[in-house]
Amino acid sequence: MAKKKRRASYLTVSQQYVLNVACRALAPFGYGTFHVGSSLTNPDYHDVDLRCILDDDEYGRLIGGRGSKERLAFLNTAISEWIAARTGLPIDFQFQQQTDANAKFKGRRNSVGH
Repeated sequence: MAKKKRRASYLTVSQQYVLNVACRALAPFGYGTFHVGSSLTNPDYHDVDLRCILDDDEYGRLIGGRGSKERLAFLNTAISEWIAARTGLPIDFQFQQQTDANAKFKGRRNSVGH
């Protein structure tokens, strides 16, 4: 029986390229930005999930304090829309604290923005 070839994602090569280019703007933030979720494994994906993982202290400085939920929601939405406008892809971007991201997510992560 032939071994099934594993796909890096269900994005086309050109979609991956423009995603990488757009995500370069996120380089000043955190540990890195990663493409995760269903568009890596499912041809019928709904959106492209991106997670920018921040060191716990950096997450606290950027997101913490009064109005933190509102600040996080605004930043996630604004960056999702900014990347979507540049790529033509449906984007779900989220900042995540490194400890939470590593504890909750055990799936594949593809680095983007390099």
